[in-house]
Amino acid sequence: MESLNIIRLRALHELLAPKRLTEIVDIGANPVIAPDYEDMYASGIVKVTGFEPHPEAFEALESKQTANARYFPYAIGDGGSHELKVCKSSGFTSLLEPNTKTLDYLGRFHRQCRVKERLPVETKRLDDLDDLGSFDLLKIDIQGAELDVFRNARTAMSGCLAVMTEVAFVPLYRDQPLIDAQMSELRTQGFHMHKFMFAKTLPMPSTLEVKLRRRVRSNQLIDGDAVFVRDLFDLATKEDEALKHLAVLADGCFGSFDLAVRCLSHLVDRGTFTADDCRPYLKLLEQT
Repeated sequence: MESLNIIRLRALHELLAPKRLTEIVDIGANPVIAPDYEDMYASGIVKVTGFEPHPEAFEALESKQTANARYFPYAIGDGGSHELKVCKSSGFTSLLEPNTKTLDYLGRFHRQCRVKERLPVETKRLDDLDDLGSFDLLKIDIQGAELDVFRNARTAMSGCLAVMTEVAFVPLYRDQPLIDAQMSELRTQGFHMHKFMFAKTLPMPSTLEVKLRRRVRSNQLIDGDAVFVRDLFDLATKEDEALKHLAVLADGCFGSFDLAVRCLSHLVDRGTFTADDCRPYLKLLEQT
């Protein structure tokens, strides 16, 4: 039996009738957790191009190759030679070195961040990948090296509608660019921050023993996932196809239903379809 999310997504896609499937580029596609676009993929309304340099993680992705999902064992970055620090917990594997000062401050992650292997890697710039094609969403989670990707993908990202990126509030890695650096670069490319998918906090360790309630004991921001949307304040000027793909992403990936409805409202205002046409989808949305 299909989930309500998939039923709703298919109804939205049928209403919008875009000329093509929504295209997602996933950098750091390690399948350690299901991607946020999982329901979109299950609905058959998206195509994915993924990149994952960690050999074990890429091996897990190879079995997922389909007509709508292709994966490459590339490290995406600035095009230079680097060293991949493979950590005990694969989710911490990075081109950057773990920052023991921050780990000491937090009083955790030492074991997970222990580097068990160092692999030389040649990174590739998105701007140099001739067969990449245009895409609607850049999803990226590469443990601190996101800024190198953005700076070397300005042409590739020129038609991109949104970016979902892991942002850091404290440097878990040495010389890690934090959220402000990402925001600055993305803003120069026309993206503005729309929402946090989540923001992780941890309690600060202390030698004193005190029993605090959960809601007041965890205050140190660590990292999270954030969504940035191109031309966020000028959505009414976007072409129909861009609004359609943004609406699909807003519903199926970001859980940003108000943004999806905003896109629909602009399309209704243009006469692309009517408010009555939207009602079946809106009713499903009300059940979410």
